[in-house]
Amino acid sequence: MRILILLLSLPVLFGCSNLASYETTRSAAEGRLQAAYALPSENKTPSRIVRDQGYFVPPLQLPEKSGPGWFNLNLEFAFDQYPLMQALQDITAPLGVSIRLLDQIDAQQPISIRHHGTVGEAIEQIALLTGLSFVADERLVTWRQYEMAEFDVAFLAGATNFFLGADGQERGAAASIGGGSQVAFNSGLSDESPQYLNFASESLSVWDDLESALALLLSEHGEIAVNQSSTSVLIRDLPQHVAQVREYLVQQNERLTRQVAIDVQVIEVTFNDSKQAGIDWDLIYQMTRGSGVVNLLSGSNSAVSASGAALGYQRQSGPMAGASALISALNQQGVVEVSNHPRLVTLNNQISKIILEDNVTYLASSGTSSTANVGTSDLLIPGVVRTGFELYVLPKVANGQVLLQLSTSLSDLRSIDEVRSGEMIIQTPQTSRKKFFMKAIVADQETLLISGLENSRQQWEQNSSFGSWLLGGKRQNHRQHSETLLLLTPRILNAGAML
Repeated sequence: MRILILLLSLPVLFGCSNLASYETTRSAAEGRLQAAYALPSENKTPSRIVRDQGYFVPPLQLPEKSGPGWFNLNLEFAFDQYPLMQALQDITAPLGVSIRLLDQIDAQQPISIRHHGTVGEAIEQIALLTGLSFVADERLVTWRQYEMAEFDVAFLAGATNFFLGADGQERGAAASIGGGSQVAFNSGLSDESPQYLNFASESLSVWDDLESALALLLSEHGEIAVNQSSTSVLIRDLPQHVAQVREYLVQQNERLTRQVAIDVQVIEVTFNDSKQAGIDWDLIYQMTRGSGVVNLLSGSNSAVSASGAALGYQRQSGPMAGASALISALNQQGVVEVSNHPRLVTLNNQISKIILEDNVTYLASSGTSSTANVGTSDLLIPGVVRTGFELYVLPKVANGQVLLQLSTSLSDLRSIDEVRSGEMIIQTPQTSRKKFFMKAIVADQETLLISGLENSRQQWEQNSSFGSWLLGGKRQNHRQHSETLLLLTPRILNAGAML
């Protein structure tokens, strides 16, 4: 019975003990929490000064090896009117290095020099003092009066010939017809006018110009050899003149490797109003004024006429932002057709061309031929009319701008008519051609806009049915007027260091 009472009292005792332990732990935790709150807050900002215990070992500055190993040995000397050969031997003989003088160098030439540094620096100072060149090996230093050097030229072999514009010899011609009579035909607009404009070069040779320029930099004893097959130049002259040639060729290679890419866009606007003579640039200016797309170079939009004008045109954001704004403005006046031609890439001062041509065959003449004992046969002679787009560009790249020499031709086949004479039929093609020849300066990634290339078509329709014949017939005249805009956008390309 006593054991049973003892077992029943054990849980009560354990419960009281756990309650006292919980109260004690809680009081201790609250005390520690209050003590933590009483401590001052620490700054979490990292310190600007980091202290660390250890040894600091600076990096080892090894001498630059630009020559033999003995070049970096220290040396101190002073020569006053000392013979050249003797001075060189005093410097290199303790190092086991021999001296050789070539090109009839005066060994007794006196030199005066004080030096405290490396042996290599002493050799370079003597070369600068005497104007001689040297080649240093491990056991030999060879001195020459003349230095020989080879330079690469960033250009291809050959010369460029071009001719742009008119030659002043195009005149009207006459063709003979049976019976001695003649019929005159014109070979161009205003053939009787003696005026003409062209731009030509019979032989644009970089190599000839380079040889003439380098001859001015050489001494009287200097020699030059231009090798087009390897696109290089070999020079033999005094070291100071070779240094001048080196500097000049670096500049020329930089000029020759400048590149420019020209984006070509042709926009044709067919006007909704048949009476509209040309593009209303006042309206275009007002519609694009906020974005600054079109810049009238004359300063006044009223100065742009239908006879042709050049305008500045710049994309404001994105590759086609300005073009979209201009096309949207042109859509208010008619139907717009945009033709993007291949990009033209060329070098500085080098002519380049792009031709997109369509060939259409037509019946130029017809007739009959007779052969004895054989009979007659029909004779048909075809002709070819060529139309399309032709562009010649000669750019000059400098100071972030491009000077353009342009020669452009736009042609279009309007129709092919038939001409009858009895049973003989020939076809006569009707074409329209637009040409311009001009120079302009355009900034990098800006667009030269050329207008004034107009085209007018007139078509007659006649209703000759029986009902309309009773009412006197019906004849309608349809006139279509359009204008072509040419957009040229040069972009200067970074060629980098080619040579």
